[in-house]
Amino acid sequence: MKKIVMLLVMLLTLGLSAVCSAASGKILDAEEAIVAKFMEGNYKAISPSISAEMQKNFTESAYANFHAQLATDFGKVTTNKLRVVEKFDDADVLTYQIIAEKVPAARFVYVFVLNGEKPLLNDLKVLLPKPQQEAAGK
Repeated sequence: MKKIVMLLVMLLTLGLSAVCSAASGKILDAEEAIVAKFMEGNYKAISPSISAEMQKNFTESAYANFHAQLATDFGKVTTNKLRVVEKFDDADVLTYQIIAEKVPAARFVYVFVLNGEKPLLNDLKVLLPKPQQEAAGK
């Protein structure tokens, strides 16, 4: 009898943990889909997923300029992989590794705010590696 009770408790615990991690997984999947859309270059498709705060400064023309600058400075992006996920109470931060024709390594850091179950892109930072001469001098 004791073994049956322990088995039931274990199954309930495993089931509950699976449900809890699935909720976070659904949000992460939505955030990754937003990043993929963002990199495509279609402002109309991405604008519903951008927070009102970000839309103040990141208008359609700013988005087009960003993609034009990305094409000029980076060339074709060959690798865009999620490397780090940071979960905070009211935000998520996703760091992607970017490898492009002209830039061998860069990091794109996307900040999402959570509006209930719906993530909204709130900020983007592009981190470039230090040039070789600066790195050698330090």
